[in-house]
Amino acid sequence: MTTTNSVAGEARDLPKEPTSHWILILVVATIVVWLAVLVWQVMVLPERVPTHFGAGGEPDGWSSKGGALAFSSLLPLTVFALIPLTSLLVLRAPEFINGPNKGWWTATAPRLRRFERLVREDLWLIVVVTVALLVAMQVGIVRAAESPDQRMPEELLFGGMAVFGVGLVAVMVRMYAGGRYAEQPDLD
Repeated sequence: MTTTNSVAGEARDLPKEPTSHWILILVVATIVVWLAVLVWQVMVLPERVPTHFGAGGEPDGWSSKGGALAFSSLLPLTVFALIPLTSLLVLRAPEFINGPNKGWWTATAPRLRRFERLVREDLWLIVVVTVALLVAMQVGIVRAAESPDQRMPEELLFGGMAVFGVGLVAVMVRMYAGGRYAEQPDLD
């Protein structure tokens, strides 16, 4: 009888399944846009920056330029680093992963290796929509800093949240409604 840990050990020895090209292109494009906005912020932000906004985009918190840049750098970097690393749990501690058809996916090493790729790809898509929200907020901070009333434009405040919400729902629908985690005949 094989245990989850022995299956995981065997799965780690299998070649890693590559991430879909379109997902990698989306991730790289997101990184390029984020870095371009970060460079723009370095060039144009004043020394005092509105960084927190209430209802309607009213500024209610400020930071130094350095503080705003640290936030704009470190938060996306954290998202880029930590979320995809979560997929490593599939191969290191599959007992802690909860997903559709978990028993089927953890029964054999090839299935577990494929499950890791599926989870990794879905997590990368969550990273993309999360960083898109952060970039919208970065752009909004620059626009607010440049405006006389220092209000964040509502289209960036609410538009960024709407894109994030719609993107997250799309990823979830892809994960759970599209049969992505259904049993796959090529792995029987």
